[in-house]
Amino acid sequence: MKKGEIKKQEILTTAETMFCRKGFSATSVQDILDALHTSKGSFYHHFESKESLLEEICTRRAAASSEQARENIPENETSLRRLNDLLFGMIPLNGEKLTFILMLLPVFRLTEGIQVRERYCRELSRCFAPMIEEVLTAGNRDGSFACPDPEFSSRIMTGLVNDFWCRICEIIIKNEESGILTDPGELLHLSDQYRLTAERFLYAPYGSITLIRLPDCQSLAEKIHLHWKSERL
Repeated sequence: MKKGEIKKQEILTTAETMFCRKGFSATSVQDILDALHTSKGSFYHHFESKESLLEEICTRRAAASSEQARENIPENETSLRRLNDLLFGMIPLNGEKLTFILMLLPVFRLTEGIQVRERYCRELSRCFAPMIEEVLTAGNRDGSFACPDPEFSSRIMTGLVNDFWCRICEIIIKNEESGILTDPGELLHLSDQYRLTAERFLYAPYGSITLIRLPDCQSLAEKIHLHWKSERL
């Protein structure tokens, strides 16, 4: 790896850690420079702005999520199980990914946050679509799905998943701004709508696709509420 690329990765790693710890708005470019003992020239050689830096972090996160999903899926699993594992891995609302989303939620409320969210969604689709296409192709052969065009269907599925988790974020943000703890049932109802749409689109058996479960909805709502509350104190 060239020296310039090493410096770029150092900036990305340091910035992601600081954004998650202090918050995006509370972390300045100078804070990042001070932590790295580097110059503004070095920063702006790689990134146009703090927002473009965050977009690049989203790109890196999407790639890491797809690699982790590929490594964690056993080859001997059924096509339906593999698809569910991929969809779960794509949704950035679980496990260690939640820390990153907690940082992103306030950003999504900003005008410039729209572009960040679109970049994240685009990169998640780009990384996961080829793997989903492989699973749909295999599912066509074993009768799990009926997709005349797996490549097209994979793009539709990644778009549906991105719309799903973004809708969840919008609901939670709206409720938190109103001082309301999100009802897990509301999130589960939304999940059921998207699940049913996916099953009908793929001609998959009813109830065979899972996006998020009730315990996960409850945990997600509570964790985000506690984080939001602590930020206001």
